[in-house]
Amino acid sequence: MKKVALIFAALLLLLPLAVSAQTIIYDGFESLGEWVPGYGQWGIRGGMLVQRDAQTGLARIDRQVPQRGEIEISFQVRYEAGGFPDQAALRAGQLHGGFGIHVGVNSPPLGRIAWGAGQSYLLWLNLDTRRETMSDAPEHFGFRGQVYESKRNAVMDVTPLNVDIQAELANVGIIMGIDDIEQFLGVLVPMRIRVNYDTGRILVADPTAPTLWFYFDVDPAVLRGTHVSLRTNSLAVSFADFTVTRR
Repeated sequence: MKKVALIFAALLLLLPLAVSAQTIIYDGFESLGEWVPGYGQWGIRGGMLVQRDAQTGLARIDRQVPQRGEIEISFQVRYEAGGFPDQAALRAGQLHGGFGIHVGVNSPPLGRIAWGAGQSYLLWLNLDTRRETMSDAPEHFGFRGQVYESKRNAVMDVTPLNVDIQAELANVGIIMGIDDIEQFLGVLVPMRIRVNYDTGRILVADPTAPTLWFYFDVDPAVLRGTHVSLRTNSLAVSFADFTVTRR
């Protein structure tokens, strides 16, 4: 795997997708449709897919998605609640929560609780400002973009693709503190992910600065799956306008 890189989204990168993209899936969430809840409190509210349990760390829902060639997955996500166990933790700034999407899921644990999701990669956004994380697992501390490799439903580990988002933004002159993340709470935040299943290259638009993209390379053999999975950890979250386009 190559080192994660931060790049500016340029016209040459985006124009081919805009010209030749074909929408193959659009979920407006009038119902669950083809989504299969695995764990958590999933439902539909106001045209959005909602996971209401702000305590569970293993909330997951799965959907079959054709995954070959190069596709873009986009959706909007909104924080609803959670990220701290009580008001004392909130006042002390002891926060923990995350959400993400598995791509290339092979043999998902449909309808069941599981740590992983078959063979797949989990693309994960995580905020963790707890003191115990700083002392015991500093590689997870702060606001991070992480990639986990799921080898089977019970085995999943973080890969070296573990980005300190604040540090990467600072490298291009954008200073963002933890307090600045508050502006993204309670509003719909757009997510865009491009996956090339032939080469294993994945590009993820930075939701805090949409003109910036992270790109990295993974093993394309692991991406040979049939499903994607949305998941949350210690957060209640809503999702809207899930769209898959093919180049």
